Amino acid sequence: MDDLLHKLVSGAITGGLIALVGGLSMASRRRRAAREQADAARSADAGPDAGRQPR
Repeated sequence: MDDLLHKLVSGAITGGLIALVGGLSMASRRRRAAREQADAARSADAGPDAGRQPR
């Protein structure tokens, strides 16, 4: 009985850790995508000659 309980608890802990890491990974990807989208929108708003030196 103790063996079965140990396996169940171990599996639950492992599954919880896997779910936690997956959730953190998804949140990180969402933040990165939002940041890239904001950078793209900012560069599009700046216009085509934003990086050129004035003459």
